[in-house]
Amino acid sequence: MSNLPSERNRLRICVLTFLFPPNVGGAEAQADKHARQLQAMGHEVLVITLSHRKEWKRAEINNGLPIIRIGGLYRRGGRLNVGRLGRIPIEIIALLKLWQFRHRYDVIHTMQLSSLSAIGTFICRLTRKPIIISIQSAGPSEEQLQVIKQKGALFMADTLTNLDASQLAVGEKDWTPGDLESLPQSSLGGSFMLNYLRESDAYYQVLSNRSRHYLISHGFRQEQIIHIPNGIDTEKYRPGAQRPDPAKPERDIISVARLEYPKGVDVLLHAWARMLREPDQWRAQLKPRLLLVGDGMFRPLMERIARDLDIMDSVEFLGTRQDVLEMLQKAWGFVIPSRWEGMPNALIEAMACGLPCVATRVSGSEDAIIDGINGLLVPPEQPAPMAQALRRIIEDSQFAQQLAQEARATTLHNYQIQTVTEKSVKTYYRLLSRGNPILPFVQEEMGGM
Repeated sequence: MSNLPSERNRLRICVLTFLFPPNVGGAEAQADKHARQLQAMGHEVLVITLSHRKEWKRAEINNGLPIIRIGGLYRRGGRLNVGRLGRIPIEIIALLKLWQFRHRYDVIHTMQLSSLSAIGTFICRLTRKPIIISIQSAGPSEEQLQVIKQKGALFMADTLTNLDASQLAVGEKDWTPGDLESLPQSSLGGSFMLNYLRESDAYYQVLSNRSRHYLISHGFRQEQIIHIPNGIDTEKYRPGAQRPDPAKPERDIISVARLEYPKGVDVLLHAWARMLREPDQWRAQLKPRLLLVGDGMFRPLMERIARDLDIMDSVEFLGTRQDVLEMLQKAWGFVIPSRWEGMPNALIEAMACGLPCVATRVSGSEDAIIDGINGLLVPPEQPAPMAQALRRIIEDSQFAQQLAQEARATTLHNYQIQTVTEKSVKTYYRLLSRGNPILPFVQEEMGGM
């Protein structure tokens, strides 16, 4: 019997997203996966996003998925101006597009909090349709935020002697706070938009328990917050046919992260150096290597830090790669050193591939990992505990394999894309049924799911 919804139960969903492929990153990848999984489940999906490059098509059907791209003012070189002034024409066009296509969707799901979320909420108020807004990042902890306010954002110095604070300083525009703090910074009238959203009937998807507390602490109503984590394709992301041989010395640890301040790659480099400076008896027969996948404006600085720490012979900066899945399946372990997160897709993908993982105790990671059971959790911005955790998964192959097996089981139980998307669909039905005559059959459909 088909699991596809009947004609009268088929939903029409507008996925409204600031970032979408071919942009590269976790948020845009998740938006793409969500839209395509909804479509695979038999629902109609329309993606409305930005045309970040002037040459991109403004309307296309990509592998069956209809995509409308919004333009605006373009800088020399053809890149869309998404600065505070540059967003004004984008927001006007978005308003017009959402109104133009209002008969093609029953519900809007915005995949990142931005000025588009406020515009979508306004359109949904006019059309009496529900909207769900995903919160991607809870931002730094209060303690981290206070340190940044007092001293500014700094990459870690730790044992460095050739770089001073001025060389390690991060400009205010070069680090990203939480979603709620970003909106007033990125858009003219952003504070007004944030207050409007807080008082609106919009619903908010959080990816973690910490994100729930983050919203509540900023005055958002608990009854409008829905916890739905990110999902992944566990058939695609699975252990490889040939896992690294514990009898061989190679121990490749992979990290997939943009080279930006919140991702904490500098902390990882310090941890790696500390681990290698320990008496080398423990790794006399081992060959640990750190593979850094990802790029960003701070790559030259990260390479400078690695050189100054004298670890370049065991660290490789690989940049953006198209074969990340294959690399995960061949790696010994995985590490994600974030200062803060929303929910790191890269971690869930590594867990699904059956890797022992080391992660910092931040939003999302602390939900996915039970320390010592299916991975290892360490405090953020502390290289010494991270070094100990890395050494543990490198030298203790039996323990590493136990973590790997439990990590895979966790993703199968909690993070399968179909299961996660079904939670979203049930939420759409539930919101549409609340005093709304659009779908009188909703309760029947929910009962059958």
